[in-house]
Amino acid sequence: MQITSTLREAPIDFVKYVANKSNISRQLNQKFLDSITPIVKNAIERAVSNMVVVGLTGKKEISDDLSNDNEEKAIIDEKADIIDPDNNKIITTYSERVLFEHVNSIIDDNELTYKDTESYFNVLYQNKSNRWIVRYYDNKQRPSIQLPIELTDKVKDEVKRAGLEIGAGEQIIIDKPENVLRISGLIIDAYEYTKNDENFKRK
Repeated sequence: MQITSTLREAPIDFVKYVANKSNISRQLNQKFLDSITPIVKNAIERAVSNMVVVGLTGKKEISDDLSNDNEEKAIIDEKADIIDPDNNKIITTYSERVLFEHVNSIIDDNELTYKDTESYFNVLYQNKSNRWIVRYYDNKQRPSIQLPIELTDKVKDEVKRAGLEIGAGEQIIIDKPENVLRISGLIIDAYEYTKNDENFKRK
């Protein structure tokens, strides 16, 4: 039966439904939903077990709401690193996910995705690896980003006015993810560059 399958497997749509009902105040992207799926499965098992006990013993039913403990676990999981199951050297940090959300808030395009690598974190357009809007280097003493556009003198002046610095390799040192909001105009410029097919034609 479909209900039995849903309870046993906890498909992603069901996990999203539970997360929405739990009033988790964050974007429900795929990786976050994957991180809370075990919590939802555990909650289902507890709820079913509780119903069986109540049915057999007549004891008072325990609340079937997600407990505060589970909510705390969800919050902890939200900030925890996500390790790629196929390559444990690819670790998506909380800072990287926050950066994506900030970039997404600037651009507001549902065709934005992200892809992590061992060396850097990419914000992509249409999930195409060559159409990266931002490359984020989080594994440094001073985290920085790289844009696909040329850092002209005018662009560098804009970075300086935002109170940020240009580092080695023309990377913009942002120190923390929220500082990307200071250069929203440059993020939009990078997005427009990435969207333009002319920039990706073979010459």
